[in-house]
Amino acid sequence: MVFGGVVSYYIYGYSKFNDVINPNRKIFASKYVVIQYPPLKDVGPKFLVLSPVEYVNLTVKGWEPPKGSKGYLIEIKGYITGIPEVDLNLTMLPKYNEFTIVVGSPEVRVCSSDPESFLGSCEDRTLAVSEISIITSMLFKRYYYWDALKKGLDNESAKQYAYEETMKRKNIRYLSFLTKAKIGLEKLGNKENLCIVLMGPAEGATSNEILILRPGLIVLKGKTDGALRAEAVLIEKLLNITISS
Repeated sequence: MVFGGVVSYYIYGYSKFNDVINPNRKIFASKYVVIQYPPLKDVGPKFLVLSPVEYVNLTVKGWEPPKGSKGYLIEIKGYITGIPEVDLNLTMLPKYNEFTIVVGSPEVRVCSSDPESFLGSCEDRTLAVSEISIITSMLFKRYYYWDALKKGLDNESAKQYAYEETMKRKNIRYLSFLTKAKIGLEKLGNKENLCIVLMGPAEGATSNEILILRPGLIVLKGKTDGALRAEAVLIEKLLNITISS
């Protein structure tokens, strides 16, 4: 009976997942244009983040992105205060016990063995995961670096301590039944465990948007895996973190 109760509990959590990631209420959305410039030789692509007004003002003056650029119109919605940029800071900047990056559905595994069979771009998905993981790790390290300095460690030792403590708290998951159930039950994506979920074409995403759903839970949805990377870059820029050029 205990086993049956546990199964029912997780089935209940799983049933709530879609409602959690698809809130049925209208809310203000900020919009941004993220332009990915074509890569230069031996240099990764550069990104430009603009508001729609900034983009229109530039194009009216005759500006246009270099040939081969890719543009993404991205919405960001915050369901905590209703102000997306405020909610992003409220969710990304606090200290958590651990963090979880949900890289996508279990189908993402084929990227290591048969990338051609993946519904999307394995390269862009990998870069999106890497980007958001680096951002989150950087934010985590700050607290443990400061703690180490307070304990009397020197700069290099403090950096090493911060790295080790952050890696202990980093979790990588696929969007499996159990992961969905834990998100639905708020066991993932809460004030103790920051959870960031990536959903691209392989997961059925039909929009380019960043959803800050509750304290500790952010979902990135992209019609393409390139859009997911652009959304990670947008988060980086809004938090004033420098990773991509």
